[in-house]
Amino acid sequence: MKYIITENKLNNVALSWMNQNFSSDQLEIVKSKEYRDSIFFKKNGKVLMEQNKENKRFYFDYDGIWSFFESFFGMEYEQIMEVLSYWLEETLKLKGYTPLIEYMNLRFTLEETFKLK
Repeated sequence: MKYIITENKLNNVALSWMNQNFSSDQLEIVKSKEYRDSIFFKKNGKVLMEQNKENKRFYFDYDGIWSFFESFFGMEYEQIMEVLSYWLEETLKLKGYTPLIEYMNLRFTLEETFKLK
């Protein structure tokens, strides 16, 4: 059986998923001397998001977040960006940030390289 979901309802379900899995009380905020313009967000010991204050970009881990929007919700790039922009403003109170994909596990292992605390 197929269900037809309007884009608005799909966006609401996607936002609900983000809030259930990545609310501010579930995330550990980490700073690094090496990356002074960035704030990193960890969950269960893994860096899943990075806020770059200098260029107003907010990076989401592809494997841990972005790919779920593609595979489970069937969303495309622009729709994911729209949902994540709204989530950043409403949940983290970050207006004007551009959400982007980041392959955090390929980029670097922060815990090992910089001993983030």
